[in-house]
Amino acid sequence: MIWRFLADVMVVVHAAFLLFFVLGGFLAWKWPKVIWAHLAVVVWSASIVVFDYECPFTDVEKFFLRKGGETPYEAGYINHYLNGTLWPQGQTPAAEKVGFALVVISYVGFFVLRHRRNTKLRGQSVGPRT
Repeated sequence: MIWRFLADVMVVVHAAFLLFFVLGGFLAWKWPKVIWAHLAVVVWSASIVVFDYECPFTDVEKFFLRKGGETPYEAGYINHYLNGTLWPQGQTPAAEKVGFALVVISYVGFFVLRHRRNTKLRGQSVGPRT
């Protein structure tokens, strides 16, 4: 029973990680220091996609399933839980592209907002013009 619970916890942690991957750059618009954690998540996620290896979160979930006497699923987390659920079956490469496009959009927005804030702050520190 505890092993199934731990496997379920890993499913939730993995989902939160993926959600942070998609939305973390937008969160950095409000909380700029988040960008560093998000950058680490983006590098991690990109390496998994580029080098096509299984995510350690998936490995841990499958470990807990085996310890609990269950047979783990064959595919990765995304193909098992999201493919055919959040997007049409077989469209995972397109979903990955959308996810990475959202990251790029969020980073462009982050840097535009940061530039505006810095410009505004510099303008205020100069003092009145004569």
